[in-house]
Amino acid sequence: MRFGPSSGGCLSSTFGNSAPKTKTLVNRLDRGVYEVSRRPQDTAPKDGRGPVTSTVETAQTFLTDSEVDALVGDYLAGMSVKALAERYGIHRATVFSYLRRRNVPSRRPRLGIDEKAEAVRLTRAGVSMRAIGRRMGVDRKSVRAALVEAGLIVDEASDDS
Repeated sequence: MRFGPSSGGCLSSTFGNSAPKTKTLVNRLDRGVYEVSRRPQDTAPKDGRGPVTSTVETAQTFLTDSEVDALVGDYLAGMSVKALAERYGIHRATVFSYLRRRNVPSRRPRLGIDEKAEAVRLTRAGVSMRAIGRRMGVDRKSVRAALVEAGLIVDEASDDS
């Protein structure tokens, strides 16, 4: 096989890394998405003048019902959203979207007993809830919930006045 200007390709395109769109296509083919896809062949939006765009730039990943069932099962089994996104080839926000559509309760990382005590100590030392959350790898709301539980913050929602 010859490479060069006369062969129609160059070394970088022949031996280089696959483009993200190619990886997405191969991933979908491996999962069998195109065999059961209900997406119409002509996806360009149209109006009275004809097609509005010539191509759709970003390829969208559609999961089948069985794949969404598996995604929900994996989430309920404790798999992280990041791991689910990588496994199914979709964005983290799409994982949350599928979970919301199936009415799956979200789980937030919670603080353990030792972490709650550390959060109280850091709060008394003047560290902000956001900084504590970053240090412990949880959301500011999780830190706030621990401080309400410890009695350092009065929860206005539970006030009966």
